[in-house]
Amino acid sequence: MTALRLWARLGRATGPRATDMLSAVAFAFATAALLAVLGGVNAFRLRYETGAVDEATGSFVLMLSFVAAALLLPAVWTLAQAAVRLAIARRDDRLAALRLAGATRGQVSAMALLDAVSQALVGGLVGALLALAVTPGIARIEFQGLPFTTAELLPPAWVWLAAIGAVVLIALGAALASLRRVHVTPLGVAQRVRPRRLSLWRIAAFAVPVAAYVLIVGMGVIDVAMGVSIALISILVLSYSLLGPLVIQGVAWLVAKGARSPATLLAARRVVDDPRGAFNVVGAMAVAVMAGGFASLAPAMSGGVDQMSIDMATGAALTIAIAGVLGAVLAGIAQSAKVLDQRREHQAMHRMGVELPTMRAAIVRQVTLPLLVAVGGAAGVALLLIIPSFLLWVQSPQSIGTWALISALSVVAVLGATASALPLVRRVATERAPA
Repeated sequence: MTALRLWARLGRATGPRATDMLSAVAFAFATAALLAVLGGVNAFRLRYETGAVDEATGSFVLMLSFVAAALLLPAVWTLAQAAVRLAIARRDDRLAALRLAGATRGQVSAMALLDAVSQALVGGLVGALLALAVTPGIARIEFQGLPFTTAELLPPAWVWLAAIGAVVLIALGAALASLRRVHVTPLGVAQRVRPRRLSLWRIAAFAVPVAAYVLIVGMGVIDVAMGVSIALISILVLSYSLLGPLVIQGVAWLVAKGARSPATLLAARRVVDDPRGAFNVVGAMAVAVMAGGFASLAPAMSGGVDQMSIDMATGAALTIAIAGVLGAVLAGIAQSAKVLDQRREHQAMHRMGVELPTMRAAIVRQVTLPLLVAVGGAAGVALLLIIPSFLLWVQSPQSIGTWALISALSVVAVLGATASALPLVRRVATERAPA
């Protein structure tokens, strides 16, 4: 029997699973966010090429749009990977059972890839429709003194196809990586490998761009153009992604040492074991918050009347808002995947007498800890580097208030989305473990 026929029969026998639906939702949001970002870049490109705005201003704003896209792309990547992980959480046992029943390695691989492709395609098409639906709302936002038009925000057809294709390729890559556990041996799915500890070189990787920023931008040792300063700030902001997991791991280790409740201890130990995974859920939002802190300085530097500064503040707020939405969806999907992936652990704890409220509290704290550390650390770094211009910065209370409000709402949205995974705890912990 071919892998395609076997996959189709299993699909008809089991029907669509909840994990399949959630995985498709994650792919949909990843595609919609990617298309929304590319739509903004396309709008600024058209304005620049058609001469609708001043050439120098148009070129600079176009560069800023690429920077904003670069800050959001890691969130899109992580969300697509989380979608694959959610499907994998319940697929590994099924594929391993098929291996034991006589399925070949090639059939198992093909079925896993078919799962990933089907979910990514469905999610990509739904995401494209979602992007079309929100485009009129985005068109209400003004940049460069002009409101967007729907036509500006709709990239060429090949861009839409490329975006959906990119999401599918991400799904394929993640699915291929997941097959290694089933390929080793049909019984290898149950194996748990202790992750490698993070290296201290991450501190140096963050300290170098910070020192460069302080010397070049803060102290003005080297006279550089605005574009170089923006590029340097972007490198600094993105380098926080290297330091973040290490900081989260260290704080979680301290919390575990001083934990006074089982839920806190369990959450902290999980974060210590997987700091990269914990940071991936909140990293894009932390990066956006840090970038927003820098952008909130722009109106004060120009007295709050320069159109460019207003656009920078608006763009920063929009970037944080998009990152917050993606972070909220990612938190719900990622935590659902973790609950399913750790079902044996939940079943064992339930049999030993650990109460369900304790398990749920551990899941919430497992997100809250890295979220507060990553976002709080990003805001703190931004404030620290703004100190040389602090007196000017406080003269723009509206920009500061917008930055703080949107950052806080994004954090609340992530915590709210995490609650969507809590009902799974009872089902997973109380379900009958396979013999």
